[in-house]
Amino acid sequence: MPSRRAFVFGGAAAAAAGIAGLVDPAASAAAAPKGPSEFALAQAKYLQKSLPHAHLTDELVKKIAGDIDGYAPVAAEFRKARLRNWDEPDFVFTAGPKAPTR
Repeated sequence: MPSRRAFVFGGAAAAAAGIAGLVDPAASAAAAPKGPSEFALAQAKYLQKSLPHAHLTDELVKKIAGDIDGYAPVAAEFRKARLRNWDEPDFVFTAGPKAPTR
C-alpha cells in the first residue's frame, strides 16, 4: 500500500476527473451489473417457494436478490476471519438472581 499522501492524491485526481467530465458515464454504467446475479435470484426464488405464507411478489423477490448480491462481499470477508481457541467473546452473560423490585 502506498503512503497516505499518494492515496489522498489519487482520490483527489479521480474526483477532479469525474467533475471535469473526463470519465464517461456510459462506460461506467456498462461496467455495472444489470440486476441481481443468477445465484442470488435462485436463492430468492427458493425463499419465495418455501415460504408461501409470506406472499412474496416477483418484484420483492428481485429486491431480495439484489440485497443478497449487496451483502455477498461482506459475508465473504466475515468468513475469512478465523477464531482460535484462545479468542474470547466481547461479553460474558451469566444468569443471576432476579433483581428486587420496589
